[in-house]
Amino acid sequence: MKQIKKLIIILIFPTIVLGQKEKQRYTEYNMGVASVDDYDFSFTIPGLSFLFGETYSNNGLVTGWQAGLAFPTVATGKLFVGGGDLDKNIGIGIRPWPLFIGPQAKIGRLSFSFEVGTNSEASFDAGLIATIGYRWTIK
Repeated sequence: MKQIKKLIIILIFPTIVLGQKEKQRYTEYNMGVASVDDYDFSFTIPGLSFLFGETYSNNGLVTGWQAGLAFPTVATGKLFVGGGDLDKNIGIGIRPWPLFIGPQAKIGRLSFSFEVGTNSEASFDAGLIATIGYRWTIK
């Protein structure tokens, strides 16, 4: 079953992304907090990331990806699908490393996410993360 899900993501997501009409390239700086060893933010650690990404929009469908450097995980990345346009959108983000999934919103240059992990090594021992980011468009 996991193999089929991976195959679907590998085959379908690039097709959706490449078929989009509008594109925006950006860099993004994120700050956040992670709930370590639990799901209640009783023990937290801060996190930072600097990412490069692209967002695509076509008739209300918004998709995107981002990847970059992070602390404390060294690297991170995310795939996104949702609704809206390049300036304002909301949807679901899936982060392969560390493994998290959750809602993400973008309003102007700001992005917000609240994600749920496995509270194991796959999620860098965190159960929840909350982030706020600032984007700079690359022309």
